[in-house]
Amino acid sequence: MDDLRSVPGAGEESRLPTAPLPAGGAFAPARIALYFGSRYTAPLLAMVALAARPGAPEDRDLLPAVLAAQVVCAFACHALAWRRPEALRAAVWGGLVADVLAVSAMVNLTGGPGGPLTFLFTVQALAAGILLSASLGIRVLILSMLAILALGFLGSAGPGSAGGLEPVLRLWVIGGAGTLFSAFNERELTRRNAELSMVRQIALDIQNTLSLGVVLEHLARGVTEGLHFDGAAALIREDDVLKCIAASGVTGAVSRGLEIRGPLARALATGLPVVVTREEARRDGCLVEVLGARGYVALSIGGHGLLVATRAGRKGRPGRLHAHEIESLARLTHHAAVAVANARLHEHVSTLAVTDPLTGLANHGELQRRLAAEAGRLQRYAPLRAPGHRLALLLIDIDHFKRFNDRFGHPAGDEVLRAVAATLQGAVRSFDVVARYGGEEFAAILPETGTEGAVAVAERIRAAVAAAPFAGASTRPVAITVSVGVAASPENGRSAADLIAAADAALYRSKEAGRNRVTLAERGEGTRLGSIVEIGAKRRPKGPDGGPAPAGSRRARGRSSLPRSRTPRG
Repeated sequence: MDDLRSVPGAGEESRLPTAPLPAGGAFAPARIALYFGSRYTAPLLAMVALAARPGAPEDRDLLPAVLAAQVVCAFACHALAWRRPEALRAAVWGGLVADVLAVSAMVNLTGGPGGPLTFLFTVQALAAGILLSASLGIRVLILSMLAILALGFLGSAGPGSAGGLEPVLRLWVIGGAGTLFSAFNERELTRRNAELSMVRQIALDIQNTLSLGVVLEHLARGVTEGLHFDGAAALIREDDVLKCIAASGVTGAVSRGLEIRGPLARALATGLPVVVTREEARRDGCLVEVLGARGYVALSIGGHGLLVATRAGRKGRPGRLHAHEIESLARLTHHAAVAVANARLHEHVSTLAVTDPLTGLANHGELQRRLAAEAGRLQRYAPLRAPGHRLALLLIDIDHFKRFNDRFGHPAGDEVLRAVAATLQGAVRSFDVVARYGGEEFAAILPETGTEGAVAVAERIRAAVAAAPFAGASTRPVAITVSVGVAASPENGRSAADLIAAADAALYRSKEAGRNRVTLAERGEGTRLGSIVEIGAKRRPKGPDGGPAPAGSRRARGRSSLPRSRTPRG
């Protein structure tokens, strides 16, 4: 692309499709009614013109019959077009030909091409060209010109009419000017309707999804395919950089952040379109990796980012950008800003639904879902899996956390929770799931891990937490330790409830044994405790008389899978 210039008008021919005219469904009903109304007034115009010419020929006996025939033909064509919409094309063409013949007869009866009714040819051409279509107006002009020349050739031309050439000249000057204006207006309206329709379709595409990436892909592709730009890219602002999320028709895209400066900074700051020439783009160099050394136009997407579009020149000329195209891009960015805001809000809400807001880890509900999914996958493919493939679960509890909160305050306790969460994330693999189980308890799901590997990971976590200094209310660091319970499938059961019950029991034994240690669940422990949990969830304890137990009665001892506090854990 040599350059990109902003042109205030619409001087370049649009590449948007235009509707072919005439056609059965191309005429607006309101314009059809106006067109036939102009035909009904033709006899009135003829009488007025004759009344204004007292010296006109007096042999007009056939003139009323011709006027009546024209009105009857107009009414018949109008009725056909109204009752049979599929015959609209035939009705219009039949009426046009009948009108030319009727006007030719009236002109012949009233003095020929130099008579008072020659102007009816021009009225008919203007009505067809303005109310129906420019192509019809040109064809009626041609038919009218042939009729006038034929009347002049037959010797009907009056004195001084130059054989009918003067009426033909008047016909083309007046009727041709009106028809050309109609053609320009028709072309402009068709182009604008096509652009608005394209903008509407792109807006529907980007608003029918809540995925940020899909929204921007639809936007970039719509600019290139619908608005006929050679390239487009959607940039989203993240902190102090812009990232190219979607691109269409451009030379390349970069994954690293783009610096916000120059024209990009102006577009973001002002919210107005910024047109950049090739030389300016080359000097700035910000989008060279995305668009190449091309000029472009940049528009803000509601402050969330930028839409940039480029167009290459033809035959060595600079690419041209019209004002109406900038308007279309501005409409698109307005719709895109709403869609991007909705997508980001949906992403934020979706993240909050599965994330603990304090630590950034998966929350309790997401832990249960992921653990159930891993346990189900393990059971489903157990017959097909090679020996040694297992699933392990770790439950981690911070030792004496209540004492820490009482001594240093809950804000310091929150800092400890965040620091322990970061330590846990750094001690496991990328595909392991670390979650906040509740309170000061955490959990880690270790897919494809047996008992030995799980114990090793648990020991690594325990050592990492014990080695990390945690600041209390003063500058003096405070030592924090954790106790870990380890359970594995199938040794401790195959369901999520079995694994949680076994890991919880192992964690409880770690607390009773002095804390700051790792304990492995006993074989079959999860299955036994899980059964107790299920029984306790389905049956209420009964009193001596067989009825419901009174409030405060003790139930059979069982390990709940829900987070709770214990006195021995501190």
